[in-house]
Amino acid sequence: MKRTGIAAIVVLLTGMGMAQDLASPAASETRDLSSVAQADRSLAMFMTAVQSSGMAKMLRDEGPLTVFALSNRAFAKLLKEDREALIANRAAMHILLAHYFVRGSIARDDKTDLLSARTLMGAKLRADIRSEGFYVNGARLGQTGIRCTNGMIFVLDSFDPGLLHDAFAMSRTDQREK
Repeated sequence: MKRTGIAAIVVLLTGMGMAQDLASPAASETRDLSSVAQADRSLAMFMTAVQSSGMAKMLRDEGPLTVFALSNRAFAKLLKEDREALIANRAAMHILLAHYFVRGSIARDDKTDLLSARTLMGAKLRADIRSEGFYVNGARLGQTGIRCTNGMIFVLDSFDPGLLHDAFAMSRTDQREK
């Protein structure tokens, strides 16, 4: 009797764990880009950047969008002075992040949409398909995306240094024109 009871508990707990694993992707499909990204600890710096750039409302209220979210690791790879300058410069942050947002919901394996996508800056997304995988703005695209109610999130572990440089240059130009 004891063995049966223990076995039943193990089966029940295993089933609950599997149900939670299966529910996780579906749970993200019922939440918007902002709430999914906020719930992911590896995107804490990205969400701080999104809020400081004034783009947070877009992740909540607009869509569909495909967001190539920069992980904490991506921010940590930046030189300290670049990271601090970027965080202090709202315009540069906005310009930089706009290079990682695309209108429409693009699936990872949709080569046509990935290669033809345009960023919010109007520039063609720098997408490369190589034998070892897909790359976006120089960073390797993970195996999975996170489907949300208003789009998709893909996590990237590095910045494109050229886009960082361009964001600073464009923000200085914008400030001089004002």
